[in-house]
Amino acid sequence: MRVLKFGGSSLADFDCLRQVQNLVLTQSGDEALIVLSAPGGMTDQLVELAALAEQGVSYDVQWQALQSRVNALHLQVTKLYGEIAHWPDFSALANKLAGVKLLNHCPAQVRAYIISFGERVSCALMQAMLGSAQASYLDATDCIATVGGYLDAEVDLKLSKAQFTLSMRENPNKYYIMPGFTGRNQEGELTTLGRNGSDYSAAVAAACLQAQVCQIWTDVDGVYNADPRFIRKATKVDWLSYKEAMELSYFGAKVLHPKTILPCAKAGVPCEIKNTHNPDVPGSVISNERRGNEQVKALSSLESLAMLTVSGPGMKGKVGMASRVFNALANDNVSIVLITQSSCEFSISFCVHEADLNLALTALEQAFELESQAGLIEPVQVQRELAIVTLVGDNMKAHRGLAAKFFASLAQAQVNIVAIAQDSTESAISAVVDGSLCNDAVKVCHENFFTHIPSIDVFLLGVGLVGQELIKQLEKQQSWLQNRDIKLNLYGVANSQKLYLNAQGVPFDTWHGELEQQTDGLTLERLEAFVKSNHLINPVIVDCTSSQQLADQYCNFLNAGFHVVAANKKANTGTYDYYQALVNAAQQKHRKFLYETNVGAGLPVLDNLQLLFSAGDELLSFNGILSGSLSYMFGALEDGLSLSEATAKAKANGFTEPDPRDDLSGTDVARKLLIIARESGLALELSDIEVEPVVSESFAEGASVDEFMTKLPELDGSFALKVKAAAEQGQVLRYVGSIENGHCRVGIEAVDKSHALYDIRDGENALAILSQYYQPRPFVIRGYGAGAEVTSAGVFADILKTLSR
Repeated sequence: MRVLKFGGSSLADFDCLRQVQNLVLTQSGDEALIVLSAPGGMTDQLVELAALAEQGVSYDVQWQALQSRVNALHLQVTKLYGEIAHWPDFSALANKLAGVKLLNHCPAQVRAYIISFGERVSCALMQAMLGSAQASYLDATDCIATVGGYLDAEVDLKLSKAQFTLSMRENPNKYYIMPGFTGRNQEGELTTLGRNGSDYSAAVAAACLQAQVCQIWTDVDGVYNADPRFIRKATKVDWLSYKEAMELSYFGAKVLHPKTILPCAKAGVPCEIKNTHNPDVPGSVISNERRGNEQVKALSSLESLAMLTVSGPGMKGKVGMASRVFNALANDNVSIVLITQSSCEFSISFCVHEADLNLALTALEQAFELESQAGLIEPVQVQRELAIVTLVGDNMKAHRGLAAKFFASLAQAQVNIVAIAQDSTESAISAVVDGSLCNDAVKVCHENFFTHIPSIDVFLLGVGLVGQELIKQLEKQQSWLQNRDIKLNLYGVANSQKLYLNAQGVPFDTWHGELEQQTDGLTLERLEAFVKSNHLINPVIVDCTSSQQLADQYCNFLNAGFHVVAANKKANTGTYDYYQALVNAAQQKHRKFLYETNVGAGLPVLDNLQLLFSAGDELLSFNGILSGSLSYMFGALEDGLSLSEATAKAKANGFTEPDPRDDLSGTDVARKLLIIARESGLALELSDIEVEPVVSESFAEGASVDEFMTKLPELDGSFALKVKAAAEQGQVLRYVGSIENGHCRVGIEAVDKSHALYDIRDGENALAILSQYYQPRPFVIRGYGAGAEVTSAGVFADILKTLSR
């Protein structure tokens, strides 16, 4: 005997019914019991009808919709398969609804009758469609014995087994059809097994009949290791133990009913989840057979919860207080989802469904009224809108560090833990979290435990030369990233006036046109809303502008949960207090503030400095050529060009800023030197840097760029004398930033062949670091430090550092 249960989505319309008919004929084997739910959505229609009737309002529209749907199915089946036996009496249903409306009251017994009508429709239709197989109809009320209420009854397995045996002996056949969801109590009254209780009906039948297998046919391929509606990379779990399945069903796995697993587990009947619309795919098997050695089998989540905390001096050391709490809730049929207690016994906390919150509060207030008046019990604390994220796997107890990895994943998702619970078998560990962050928590945990493909969610601010080059690199590196199991998405681009966001990812080929069509600009609120609605877990702001306004917002970005990657030097060279605020914000929010390109473009300058200092090294002195532009110019001077010619050539080849005075002033080099000084522990301001400009700020003051370039030859003569004087001494001129005894200076220096910076020219940068570890010969970093391509490569490297490995 095989038990096959088909859910509402498998019975939604005539085409679905025909698919089920074919599956019954091909999948049932020698003998089978077919358990059917109501056609998809019909139970909801019946629930609505009962609610409207109870309110005393008209339900004509809803009744006509139900009648139209049922009549259409009836017509399609009778046209092809003939008359339908056991067709439910809709006039009786109409009379029940009319009586409810008249009384403005719907007793639970009547409600059970109304909401279970859809299952009878499905069975009548399917029995007709299986006419050639002559399937026998089994009334669930003759087979399933229940105890408890009318709407969420429990099954008496022992009595049900006897009734199944009797019913099938009286109606021997190859195929049997039985409506799910219903049973009968000791008084002979119809009861229901709770919403989605048809799975429970099938499991009870399988247990009572000692079936070969209980197949649950639904609209997904099986049980997934996370909810596939929210986790795109969720994959099917081929095998689960009964305990794993019960944990998953209890904590929110939508494909399993919480009551389904226990009857099968008690009887040792394997349960298989399969897809009606994809029947050839192997489903998920739930049984006692152990297969696989996965550390973690799946993740589940349960939302819309509230946590209540009962505390007070009357709790400590008082025997039976916990029992009174739980008895009070049990008496009002409030289900407790999770429990945790402080070690000092001062408080006990537990989660309930939010729908039961008011009932729970009333029950507790009544149970502890006297203790509350005496000050022994404090007012019940309530935290609303919570969720539980649960890690499930029988093999977890054999592996150390999984709990730490779980909690680290929640921290990575910026999710605070409200409470923790773990069973003694270590097959499940649960964390209570803010409900609004539940999907974020599951997403990060799934990445870390299953896909091992971390994500980087980039928002690019600034689409000038460096920004455009970065977009090209992001496109070019996609295959490289995929080969390393890294998912990098560009979700937004912005210029000074407009912001373009795309939940599917900004297209690399059409981003410019899309950006131009936007009407709204960049705000932190828009970015936050986008990140929240798309459940992005590793958002990165990449600033490729020179905007002071954006630099002033870095703290806000970090506090909002964004990493910040900055090619913009303005933030790091603002006030020392702001620099410290950025460092502190990054630490407190567990975000990263990265700015490698601030000093050496693509050269790993700050990385190496930070490694040295973190290892206990100390800076003794520093000398460096920190400007690719000035490196190029001073190399040209060495080759015999005049200052104006060298400047024009550097500008023409793209080495300088649009206004060469930005380079010639020495301010850019001073900013870079300040960053190095601060990294080495010096609490300096930009004004503390001694700056000798190449060209005085007073020269051609107020002139346009073209006017400045026209006047620049006036300085050629004096500059040529400096070059000549240095050459006569066997020296060359270099524009150097230096740190000596805490003093920082940038300016023109003449260096000879023994100097580490003598050969640095043509756009190269070089840094000579003399430290406790590196002396008397300095540690030298050398390479090209100018150009959009090199800078964007450095930005790309910083973006990758945001990954938490």
